[in-house]
Amino acid sequence: MSAIPFLTNYDPPGTSEGTLDPLGLYQIADQLATRLVPAVRERMQRVRFLTAMAVGSLVTEGLEGDPEQPDESPFLVWEWLVVEAIIRSMGNDPELRRVPGTLVTRRAIAEHGYLDGRSYLKTPRIFGFHGVYKRLAIHLGLVNVHLDPRPECERLADAWARDMGYAGLDNCRPLLNKWRRAVKQSLSKSPARTRTGWSMDDWSELADAVSPFDPSNQVRKRREEKQFLKKLLHAADDRSLHALPTIWRLQKGFGEEDFAEEPLHNRLQKERPEYAPLLEAIRTYEQVCRGLEDAFDILRAEAALPDARGFEITSIGRDDDFAQSVHALDRRYEETRQRLGEVDLQMPNVFDARFSRFAQPMTSTECAMAICEHHETIQKAKGDKRKWFDWLDGHRIYMRHQYRVARRPIKPDQYVHDYRGRPIRNFYFDLK
Repeated sequence: MSAIPFLTNYDPPGTSEGTLDPLGLYQIADQLATRLVPAVRERMQRVRFLTAMAVGSLVTEGLEGDPEQPDESPFLVWEWLVVEAIIRSMGNDPELRRVPGTLVTRRAIAEHGYLDGRSYLKTPRIFGFHGVYKRLAIHLGLVNVHLDPRPECERLADAWARDMGYAGLDNCRPLLNKWRRAVKQSLSKSPARTRTGWSMDDWSELADAVSPFDPSNQVRKRREEKQFLKKLLHAADDRSLHALPTIWRLQKGFGEEDFAEEPLHNRLQKERPEYAPLLEAIRTYEQVCRGLEDAFDILRAEAALPDARGFEITSIGRDDDFAQSVHALDRRYEETRQRLGEVDLQMPNVFDARFSRFAQPMTSTECAMAICEHHETIQKAKGDKRKWFDWLDGHRIYMRHQYRVARRPIKPDQYVHDYRGRPIRNFYFDLK
């Protein structure tokens, strides 16, 4: 599995000590992935959230939030209503794992029967569905940076309305106005909260209309909406998503059990040789990442075994898996630096600034010390977060309990990061 910064169910922890990306590997991987497929992010799971955003931008168009409640905007209240409708309608359906904010929403409904800013996601602009899909919605011309509708928004909403059984968007305005009243009513509370007075039928109506899957378990083709979304995703103009159309087409050659980005990239390079420099940069960078990731995990596992006297780092030099993980790391570093420069002249500078301590040949023991020092540097750069271990002396560490892991096999042939293959695969099946 990959080690991207991804939080299950989009529910971020209330406190954190830099629990994601402890070696600072993600930044460059994300830049490379963005060059391959711009605007798509790994947290994107259900592409039809774009439709919920488009409909919501029409529902909330022109509404003003309370200046005294700047974090409770009309579009966020719309998100509360949508997620609450899905939870109320779908119960414990396994599909809910792909809906942002489901855990906190279920808890809030059980405890006090509504959603508000205190009970929803602590950082909804990042982890809510507007936060997750905003970049893609802007790129495709659905909304602007303020989430106001742009020309493609009404076209998508019109296709959605026709699939709903209306003769286009204009005939669907009474339904949009009903939802608009619910947003205004929720905003009128102090603090804002989802107090709509709706019946279960009203909640089900909203869920059935804008859920990214079918909450009523009825087969609804949604042909026009899906065709329009596919057209947007495959655009060849300034909204192009670069390699997405080819990656989309290649999905047919993979079963669920054999899908992986390494073979996907091999096939992509055969189909589109112009992506060879970028794909080679990804491969070489992943070789550096995999060595560091596996070596750090071995350190965490071995350091979990001793008692309070801690773990003697020099002893890791006798570990065969650790030695394999860091073998020729300096040569991997140099090749990666060269490949990154073929993609972008500035990337080697970013790479050097973060990983230059691994540019020189080192013994396994020296590399173990360098990895510990590197982790400490990365944590400090996250706003002075604590490192995952404590130094007991110059060569001995005590691994803190919450960061200990069981020993696992190293994965020298697998990427650490994902490069948008999985969300594109999800989009492909959602829009079939």
